[in-house]
Amino acid sequence: MKSFLLLLSLVFASQAFAQSMISLKNGKVLTIDDQGMLQDLGNFFLPYEIKTFGGRYLVDDKRKVHTIDSSGFMYSKKDEDKVAQNIEVTGDNYFTSKWGKLYTLDETGVFFENKKDKLFRKIKHKGGIFFISETKRVSALYAVTNLGAFLEVEVPGLDLSSVNAVGGQYFTTTQGVLYTVSNDGFVYSKREMGAFKGAQLARGGNYFFYNKGLYTVTQSGVVMSAGMAQDFGKVSVLGTNFFITTANKLFTVSTSGTVRNMEIEFKASDISNFSHL
Repeated sequence: MKSFLLLLSLVFASQAFAQSMISLKNGKVLTIDDQGMLQDLGNFFLPYEIKTFGGRYLVDDKRKVHTIDSSGFMYSKKDEDKVAQNIEVTGDNYFTSKWGKLYTLDETGVFFENKKDKLFRKIKHKGGIFFISETKRVSALYAVTNLGAFLEVEVPGLDLSSVNAVGGQYFTTTQGVLYTVSNDGFVYSKREMGAFKGAQLARGGNYFFYNKGLYTVTQSGVVMSAGMAQDFGKVSVLGTNFFITTANKLFTVSTSGTVRNMEIEFKASDISNFSHL
């Protein structure tokens, strides 16, 4: 595996960053690319062959990683070393072992193994592309960029102990302040948008339902109103960049925050696993 050192400065990138998977009980694995297009590219894993299911990756029963890129193509890392047996925390583009080893991946599906850190053993909140670690002495917010780099982010005025709800690219505080995390590791306060009660958010990866409305989050951290919840119907499945209603309609959310309805030939009951928080 490739080794990736902790970056001390922010990494700037302009490419897209939002992919996900849906695994069906018959073994078929569907992918959703960064533009929100559902694709069947012939990927196949029976449910018992999948050990861990993350946002844009899965680990099979032989402890080998399989990732997807921004176009929805899957890559098998069969030539890489086996990952840790005890996977503790899973995100969209990262996961950690029980002993504090962090694994990250970039938007092209390249996979990185990083050094162990005791802070990675104490993750209090796991977001899709970020996580908050907390020990008796230290609290830290880490973002994982679309280049697979992880970096510690300090946000002026933010008390990490006040974070009470997390999504894929956003989180809220006990004061009701909404923050978003961009794909290049920046964190933005959305205080001007008013108060958001974290417990009342129906959370996905780059979207959430709140106060009868649907909001989407772009890859650059912009929050947009995407319509009224009643226009989409009652939701039964909340995925990272998609959701499925009880009427069996699949809606996807692109990196630009665009919502589209995709035709599907399966039911929610046919799903074995899917990319989610």
